[in-house]
Amino acid sequence: MSLEDLPALSQSWVCTSQGEVAGSRPNKKPISNFVLEYVESETQKRLALSEGEVVPLGFDDLVALQGRLRDPISYPLKVRGARVESSDFDHIDCSQRLTVSADLQSNHGSTVLALVNGGWLPSGLALDDEILLLPDRCTVAAIRSRFVGGARKDGLKDDFLEFARGKRLRINPMLYAMEGKSGRLNPTESELSELFDRAAEKILEALPNAVVFPEKVHVMRGAMGLLNDMADGFAARQRFLVKAAPLIATPVRHANLQRVWLQLMDLRERYGVPKASMLVCALLSASAARPAMNPAQALLKPRRNYTDKNAFNALADLRALDLLIAAGADSPEQRVALLTEDRALALYWTGLQINSLRRDGSNIHYAINPHRALFGRLSEQEQSNLWRLTHGL
Repeated sequence: MSLEDLPALSQSWVCTSQGEVAGSRPNKKPISNFVLEYVESETQKRLALSEGEVVPLGFDDLVALQGRLRDPISYPLKVRGARVESSDFDHIDCSQRLTVSADLQSNHGSTVLALVNGGWLPSGLALDDEILLLPDRCTVAAIRSRFVGGARKDGLKDDFLEFARGKRLRINPMLYAMEGKSGRLNPTESELSELFDRAAEKILEALPNAVVFPEKVHVMRGAMGLLNDMADGFAARQRFLVKAAPLIATPVRHANLQRVWLQLMDLRERYGVPKASMLVCALLSASAARPAMNPAQALLKPRRNYTDKNAFNALADLRALDLLIAAGADSPEQRVALLTEDRALALYWTGLQINSLRRDGSNIHYAINPHRALFGRLSEQEQSNLWRLTHGL
């Protein structure tokens, strides 16, 4: 059942934090810390919903909010299988499950975005104790700057991060630690341990009810295993990116795109970087998107004098996306959210429109259906030519 028969739906929904909602949880992806309330303007009849599966937002939804995320935002919300908490409407009772599509009016900004499989959400919709949270370094700083001892600091605008207060959120500081200390090299084991402790301390000082999960010994084992397994490939990508970035440091003339793509493919082969890597896709997108909307360019930050440090920073961001993909492929029932303030990273992730995740032994397979904006300067024929070039078709 849908709510299309209710008038003025797009203007009447509010979202409030209610703590844990009692009752069963038949859905895989409940929104158990929220109650959505509809108020009919003429009669003041109310309908309150909880649980359900929140459908992630996409690229166009994020573009529409560019420059306005610090202020109260309105965004399209779709929830599948929501449970009726209470109803003043005779034809809707508490035994029903509904699918809701509405424009949600919020009193909060969302400086931190939650990247999830399928798109993104305002951070508050992912601050649930059933979701494993992977904050990047900027997000840890944002949490610490907003809270102390679980209380909000004075003088701050309302933000969806408020929904973190008082919850036993499961937070894994792995991304913070894996960014290292030098800014150009992966951390050693001792550096990783030190950075893990530093991140955990910052998080728990701000949100004492949060839980660092899993335990440090397991995070260390997993993170060091990843860093060691990926060491050669990461170093090759770093060398490749230092050479490749200057080729797209300035907008590439349309007539020169094919030549630049061939140069990128030659460099890729020289350094042993797979054609289907997230990095190669980002370089090609940066060359082919329109300047006004080029998230890959903003993510890679290419310049003529591109350094190991520049490359490391970009690759650390792309590695975070790879880890989010791996989590979705390995444990589709485990909900994971990458928390970031990086708009370019969020736009690139949502623009890729990744789907069909699966693991095949040591390999992870997925399909991308890139948003038109990621290759906005290309005609359909030019996109087809690029696909043949990169996939050998």
